Amino acid sequence: MAPGGTNDVDDALSPEERPEPSSSGSPPRKAGRGRKKLAIVALVAALVLALVLTYRQYQERRIVAISAARAQQLIRSDTWLGYHEAAALLAVRAAKIDPLEAGALRAFALAMLSLDYRDKAAIGEANAALVEPGRAPQMSPHAQLAVSALALGEGRAGTALDYASRAGDGALPQVLHARVALLAGNASAASEAVERALAADPDLPAALALKGDLLHRAGHHADAYKAYTAAFAASSSALSAGLAGSSARVGASAPHARATYGLAKLALSREIPADSAVGPLTRLLDDRAGTPQVERARSALYLSALQARAGDRSGAAAIIDKAGLDGDLRAWLEKAAGQLEVERRRYRVPDGTPSALVSASDDDPYIPPPPPPQIKPSAQRPVIHGFKVHPVAKKAKAGQGARAAKKAAKKKVRSTER
Repeated sequence: MAPGGTNDVDDALSPEERPEPSSSGSPPRKAGRGRKKLAIVALVAALVLALVLTYRQYQERRIVAISAARAQQLIRSDTWLGYHEAAALLAVRAAKIDPLEAGALRAFALAMLSLDYRDKAAIGEANAALVEPGRAPQMSPHAQLAVSALALGEGRAGTALDYASRAGDGALPQVLHARVALLAGNASAASEAVERALAADPDLPAALALKGDLLHRAGHHADAYKAYTAAFAASSSALSAGLAGSSARVGASAPHARATYGLAKLALSREIPADSAVGPLTRLLDDRAGTPQVERARSALYLSALQARAGDRSGAAAIIDKAGLDGDLRAWLEKAAGQLEVERRRYRVPDGTPSALVSASDDDPYIPPPPPPQIKPSAQRPVIHGFKVHPVAKKAKAGQGARAAKKAAKKKVRSTER
């Protein structure tokens, strides 16, 4: 080290390149600047990460909101296709991101599949989707509705009514109220619940179709027709909105089953022209992509009867073929269609419907046919007692009477001579 405190390295540097001496003996300023740069980089990285996380959360909330809005439209349509596509849509991401609300909405769609379309696999999926909502301090309304629908499908009316009441006073809880009342055979309570549902949501397809059924059963056919056609249109509109931009099940139309059957029953009762029901029935029968076979088979039942009434026997047989049934099920379908064809009174549920062809969308109660008229026995002639009634003697023939008279005259002469 040279005198004066410099070393050989410092001597080799020009005055501009030499570090400034620190009076406190601290590291050079260059090291401090490096730490500042590192801090700035770390801060920027944290900000970028926060922005990324914030944007990701925003995107997730956006995905959940869009998926839930579409699913609610699909559920609103009250069709097999609507419930099925709603559950599938929510399962992709929304129910995973938000298992409490979106998961509960998915559980409700699955529960309705099990209730209205006897989808056994949907029962297990619905119960699995209800695990997280069930653990929440307060179950969401859709979770309550899902539990209610599952209970109703099992015939537990009390539990179904309890959970529907917990879901609030909205339109969907009132629809389930009406369904429970119908299960109990209380048409008055069902009508009141339907009116409350329509007061909350005047265009809800499920409520409109139920109103049509209740009016039809009460004999108010014109009002029932209005309710069915309104349900049909509202369901189609909601389904189109829910499927907008989706390529799922191309060609599926999924007409509202309950409203379609209602129009068919009015036509079979000769309350509306048959043409008013033929179109919807044909669409339902041909909708292989969006309607289960049970509903399509019941459409074939009504459509075949109407075609046969119109004199189109070959067309009626072709309709039975479209249902795709074999064996005993096909035999029952042919027999029941024949019964409906010749029925002269109002529509009556066909006899002995097989369990495989029972539909929750066609739940008119079975009413046995009226007994045949009794033949009263003819009144017997009264027997008069107290004296004997002799039968009137038959008149003798003319020749026999004359001979008898001659014999009597001869006997009289002989007796006189003696």
